[in-house]
Amino acid sequence: MRFPVHIQDMETKTKPTVWAGEVRAPFKKVIAFDALFFGLGIMIGAGIITAVLVR
Repeated sequence: MRFPVHIQDMETKTKPTVWAGEVRAPFKKVIAFDALFFGLGIMIGAGIITAVLVR
């Protein structure tokens, strides 16, 4: 009888943290995508520069 009570307790505990994560998620996603495209832009830019200089 104790195990289902533990599962219920875990569900009630995770709901506020999941909600807080959902509220804070867009800012982290924007930073992650910004860093991702910044890195991709540097790689593509370096590739174009080297391709132009080699020719």
